[in-house]
Amino acid sequence: MPDRVIPLHEPDDFNEENALAFTDVIVILYLEGLPRDPNSEDVLYESGPLTEAVIGSFALGCAVGIKYYDKIQSILSQTHPGQVEPIINQCKASLVEQISQVTSGMHVLEPEDFIDELLKALEDSIKIDTETAQNSISMSFEYGLILAYTQKPVAIALRNAFDRSQQEAITEFELDDGDEFPPGPDPYQTLQNLSSEIMEAYEADIGFNE
Repeated sequence: MPDRVIPLHEPDDFNEENALAFTDVIVILYLEGLPRDPNSEDVLYESGPLTEAVIGSFALGCAVGIKYYDKIQSILSQTHPGQVEPIINQCKASLVEQISQVTSGMHVLEPEDFIDELLKALEDSIKIDTETAQNSISMSFEYGLILAYTQKPVAIALRNAFDRSQQEAITEFELDDGDEFPPGPDPYQTLQNLSSEIMEAYEADIGFNE
């Protein structure tokens, strides 16, 4: 998927041509509040919290694709005009192989299984620049969309697994057993509710140019 420069604020000369893509909104939501290196002039993100954001954005992609299946191609066409079908076909082959590998044993499906290579690349870096962080969240979210488009039952299983892990993290935090507040734009909401909230706001404020 090609790199894109994602505007973090709506431009003063806002119009339909430079409107934020839906994927851009997801990137902004997940980057907001992530720890940054205070000693650097450049914006650098810590790899640990960023990998959590990447996992969350992938799971959210699954949830958005499950509920808004008919909008998947519209979302992808915003960031990959004229390339949607080739990208879906390319990712589909990889996803089928990943599903086969994961389900061949007794392993329980988890979002991390499908973006393992991306997570390892991020974990190998202590600090990560803005462009890499944006692209990582963008790619993982859209990969989740494509999983829902091509393998919906698997996407449902991953969405549910993520929701369970978030609920466990919230319970531990509230019992003072957890060190940090669970990551994500709104960990107290299920992914499906969060996806509905984001989509409704996006369509009301920006919308798809269809």
